[in-house]
Amino acid sequence: MGSIEMAGLDWCIDRMLPAFQRPPRLDVYDMRGAAREVQLAATTLAGLVNRPQPRVYLINNDEDQFWLTQAFATIPQNVAVLNDNDVLQAMLVTYGNSVRGTIIYDPKLIDTVNVATTLAGQRDGLVASPELAQTLQQGHGLPVLEDLRNHKWRTRTQAYNWARHNLLTAASARLVAGLDPTNVNGLRSFLVATRTFVYWLDSRKYLPDLSNGLLSERALMQTILDHFSAVAVHLGWFIAEGSGVSLTSQAGIPVLASDFFYNLEVWTAVQPQQSTVSKQAAEDEVPSPVTGKVYVSFTMSDGDNLQYCQHRMLYLWHDSNRGSLPIGWTLSPAIMQAAPAMANYYMSSATHNDEFVAGPSGAGYIFPSRWPTEQLAPFLRRTGQLMRAMYMSTLQVLDTDFLHSAGLPIGLKGMTFTNANQHHDYVQFLHPFGLRGMLSGAGLSTAKTKNIDGVPLLQNLGLASNVAKTVRLIKNAAAAHRERPLFLNVYVLAWSMTPSDLKQVVQQFGSEYEIVLPKTLWAMRVSMK
Repeated sequence: MGSIEMAGLDWCIDRMLPAFQRPPRLDVYDMRGAAREVQLAATTLAGLVNRPQPRVYLINNDEDQFWLTQAFATIPQNVAVLNDNDVLQAMLVTYGNSVRGTIIYDPKLIDTVNVATTLAGQRDGLVASPELAQTLQQGHGLPVLEDLRNHKWRTRTQAYNWARHNLLTAASARLVAGLDPTNVNGLRSFLVATRTFVYWLDSRKYLPDLSNGLLSERALMQTILDHFSAVAVHLGWFIAEGSGVSLTSQAGIPVLASDFFYNLEVWTAVQPQQSTVSKQAAEDEVPSPVTGKVYVSFTMSDGDNLQYCQHRMLYLWHDSNRGSLPIGWTLSPAIMQAAPAMANYYMSSATHNDEFVAGPSGAGYIFPSRWPTEQLAPFLRRTGQLMRAMYMSTLQVLDTDFLHSAGLPIGLKGMTFTNANQHHDYVQFLHPFGLRGMLSGAGLSTAKTKNIDGVPLLQNLGLASNVAKTVRLIKNAAAAHRERPLFLNVYVLAWSMTPSDLKQVVQQFGSEYEIVLPKTLWAMRVSMK
């Protein structure tokens, strides 16, 4: 059987994710008090109900509630009065004709939840525990479509290798996902809706699984990724970031980190009725750099992570000191396709002190040194188009080395982008789309700058994870580099730092230091040439 894409989704050639059809209304169910097995079943049921036109929106946390009123207020909504475990029963009463039966996972091997999720998308089933499946069969007449306990798998390599042989060719050819099987909701509804193949393997495990024909987890992961062509996108996440992104990069598959992104089907379907996005002024008057000064810009991390934009970034965005000092905010340019209403919210509420920076390393998270040479040009063209749509002029690029790609948290080069030929490729393709500067590296305490055909490439200081470390990074770099004016960018860990924290940092520096936006940093530096 050939790959099957779900009918009715917009998969036009320039899309990284399909757009679902705009919902005429949304039935809203609050899942926050439900048991985990009920959340899993209801989430996979939502995936069936929502294709190709979403009808269900699940509230899993306070942010889901905020976005429902902020981004989807123009869509008629019916908020269910039932909650907790009653939600699944209510959904089945309304949408029982969307499901053909249950897929039972094996509680003794939790990875069968992912195999069941792939099966659910292909066979129109919902994922259930053995006990819940029995309840649904008695109460709703839902038959068991597949009971994965019958396979008696002992390891996840056995389970995912069976899925590779039996489910991969009938899954979407354009999407693949890594998802922790203990994550019962999050991205799972979208994966069911799009018939995405789901796995969870450790790319650091090189040794063979002796129970599975000497196949290692890493080798199986490579085999799965090699099935996909250059148009595919990797969703979800990895057990190990460095080695995981290295493998997807080698396969030419960009990553959109999205494991805890909720209601993605709804987000892709809704364009803001009236965009209030205003162009970030690239033509602002650039102050002349002053001899003797140290110019510092701050760039918040993790914008490549779509679920960060839905959750943690929202918290940071509402910080009372946001807007009182210049901050660069990394965002995935692909958010314009994944969640256009979310992108519109951030862009329309930005202040003159907020700049959006393209997250690593363009249209998706890749390591350029591992990326196939013949696929770099189309990747960069897509990156340029998406950056221009969001008026981004700065790009963050991360790369890897041998140690990092093998699975260590960070390598000897601090994730810096060092390939000179690729530097020129990035500038050649992206400068016409408005690229004015690039940032690179994480975990570094020294700063270096390189000029590439008139576009600066600046090595980041940081990750800066607290106020004291941020102050120390800046002061040490200023002491190590005696030239003035000096230009520094601090890469800030968004999971532990806030705009209020950065305000405390700034208050510890005198007049010889000036905080500017990344784009101002570039413009001042270029003006000196």
